[in-house]
Amino acid sequence: MIRKIFLVCSAAALILIPSFCHAGTEAGDAYFKGIGLAAGGKLEEAKAEFQKSLVDDSVYPYARLELHAIDDVLNHKIKKETALLVFQGKELASQKKWQEAIDLFNKAIKENPNYGYAFISKGIAYMSQGELDKAISNFSESIDVSPEFTEAYQNRGVLYEYKGQFNKAIVDFDKAIAADPTSYILYFNRGMAHVYKNQCDKALPDLEKAIELKPNYAKAYINKGVVLEDLKRTEEAIEAYRKAMQLDTSQDKEIAKDAEASIRALEAEKKKADDSKKDK
Repeated sequence: MIRKIFLVCSAAALILIPSFCHAGTEAGDAYFKGIGLAAGGKLEEAKAEFQKSLVDDSVYPYARLELHAIDDVLNHKIKKETALLVFQGKELASQKKWQEAIDLFNKAIKENPNYGYAFISKGIAYMSQGELDKAISNFSESIDVSPEFTEAYQNRGVLYEYKGQFNKAIVDFDKAIAADPTSYILYFNRGMAHVYKNQCDKALPDLEKAIELKPNYAKAYINKGVVLEDLKRTEEAIEAYRKAMQLDTSQDKEIAKDAEASIRALEAEKKKADDSKKDK
């Protein structure tokens, strides 16, 4: 039985848009600078800022979404005027002006009822307010009208996971991965859904794939340690925890502290088992 799970970009972590947990970080500042530039129509400059923000695990899914939206405009798939309504709504959402933001998203949808990005953005606004059913409804609308926006599958899957509907979450992550097999976050999220179902044998390959795609992904390593520990592969678990400690560059070092505590606990268990054998 899993007794501990360390999360990122999953469940509650994604219920907040980046501003509320990343304001003041380099990646968060780049993301919101990009939103401001995009809202002002400076899409090439905005694109450069969003690319800078990809380094942060929690901002990464949002930055990819904005880059997708910008590329659609630059490739003449979507009218710039319609996209600007959504970017301006995103800017309002970053200020917690939710209804004003939603009004702009609705205006964009009225101009283009098949604009998946507008539905996703509206869903994220509802998600940020804790209105999960409305968020899921909008992500589903995006999938219906514009399935190429795989970010809708990702966000809906995260909310299904949060609501304990793990089978539905895994189906959505499967679809997102099929369309975008290079996103480490998707493998991480699917792996964690398997962890919640106590399917560590299925979780391990996904966590390892996330690490393959992002070798410095500390949170994947610590959860890999949890999974290996549950599978009774103690030495490999300790190795994964040590790697998580090495890679944790966060200010509070929470991952490193948790990993160190897990190593101490495993080594204490090993010593106790060894001492018991000697006594016999």
